[in-house]
Amino acid sequence: MRSIRYASERNRVEEALRRSEAAVRAIFDNSIDGILILAAENDTCVDANSAACGLLGHTPEELIGDTILHFADQEMDEEWRRLKESGSGRRRFWIRRPDGAKRLVDCGFIASILPQRHLVVLRDVTEQQMLEEQLRQSQKMEAVGRLAGGVAHDFNNILGIITGYAELMQLSALDPPQRSRAEKILAASEKAASLTRQLLAFSRKQVMSPRVLDIAAIVADMGAMLRCLTGAEIQVEVRLEHDAGMVRADQGQIEQVVLNLATNARDAMIHGGVMTLAVENLTNHREHAGLPAGDYVCFSVTDSGIGMDADVQSRMFEPFFTTKKTGSGLGLSTVYGIVKQSGGYITARSAPDEGSTFSIYLPRVVESHLRPSENGKLKTRDVMGTETILLVDDEEELRHAAVEYLEGCGYRVLEAKDGAEAIELVSSYEGEIAVLISDIVMPKVGGRGLVDFVRKTRPNTGILVISGFADDAVMRHGIYLETTCFLQKPFTFQNLGHKIRTLLDGAR
Repeated sequence: MRSIRYASERNRVEEALRRSEAAVRAIFDNSIDGILILAAENDTCVDANSAACGLLGHTPEELIGDTILHFADQEMDEEWRRLKESGSGRRRFWIRRPDGAKRLVDCGFIASILPQRHLVVLRDVTEQQMLEEQLRQSQKMEAVGRLAGGVAHDFNNILGIITGYAELMQLSALDPPQRSRAEKILAASEKAASLTRQLLAFSRKQVMSPRVLDIAAIVADMGAMLRCLTGAEIQVEVRLEHDAGMVRADQGQIEQVVLNLATNARDAMIHGGVMTLAVENLTNHREHAGLPAGDYVCFSVTDSGIGMDADVQSRMFEPFFTTKKTGSGLGLSTVYGIVKQSGGYITARSAPDEGSTFSIYLPRVVESHLRPSENGKLKTRDVMGTETILLVDDEEELRHAAVEYLEGCGYRVLEAKDGAEAIELVSSYEGEIAVLISDIVMPKVGGRGLVDFVRKTRPNTGILVISGFADDAVMRHGIYLETTCFLQKPFTFQNLGHKIRTLLDGAR
């Protein structure tokens, strides 16, 4: 009986061991992570699962007897020595596959998992690393964009002062040389204002007048101009898909995107080449490479130029970054800001000596016809008047210059340095205030609080908001106005006078 019980117990233990070994083997063979068993004496592989074979690009027969260092970059040698000394740990390193592809793997190591055997677990984290890099790049661009927007806002206020006093000097000049000097200052100020508009475009705070557009038609219309821009040594090809869809965007900004990308492509083809502009419909069924699923109109510019290496591509959308000897370095950053502000996406594909392709994806809209532009040019009209205007701005020099100009036009001007002082003035002033001109960001009480107060207490008073930011900044501060009720700094006093007359004459 003892022999029977002993045999039965041994049979039960052996059966449990077989089941345990089968379970371990099933886990080993079917794990989604690559698993290698290494010999302790020489670090050669004695067993490998199918995931490890797929990751490294070799069959089990090719892996067995080989060392993992044979597939890794050279810098892995020192890391591997440290792993063995510590007995366990994790490291990331690049492996080279037979097809030439490189994959980033997360390597987990445990020494002596079995007698004279080490355990190595490999996980492919290439896509994860790419997503992390994209997130870091996006965060960096967002931070730089906020900085650029803040700089542009402050710079616009300074330019407003320069432009204002230059215009006053021009109006009061008694001799042609003095008037000419004032005109040169105004011309230089306009160039500086153009620079800040590009910064605002990058930071996505630029003035927009979106409407339904046919990008294919825009590119076709710009074809002749682009051929003149590129010169005879560069061949320009335009490929437009029949019945390409419509998008909602600002036409001036889209034209700027086309022009900037074409200029970059031209500069990349030092000895000539081929530039291809294409517009086509694209339906993305599932999200990939940061492009959500949906219907898009894709506009792309491809050149056969010198291309870009990975380092340049990581910084190409940064403002003021350029590889050219001349230029401001704002071309691609402006494109990036416009595309993002328009709700679109931008990708770039390039390699040294293989050219570059920039692709713009804008959401396709349902409308099948173009809406007429609502932006007509302002007709010249008399800016003189006798009404009372309340001007509120914490920029003292700009406020004084504007007051001097408006009083010269015949207006009675009340001025305040912030919203709180303006509210006191509105409450105590017994006469009619025809127009309130107010900045947005001010100490104590900002533009929103002041506008709300004036709307409640003086509903017949016209509202004109001025800001170093753009009209979307007005919306973010909760101030809802018509386009004609906003004026972006820096502005000329002539434009200010036209805006005031538009408000006053339109209310009659």
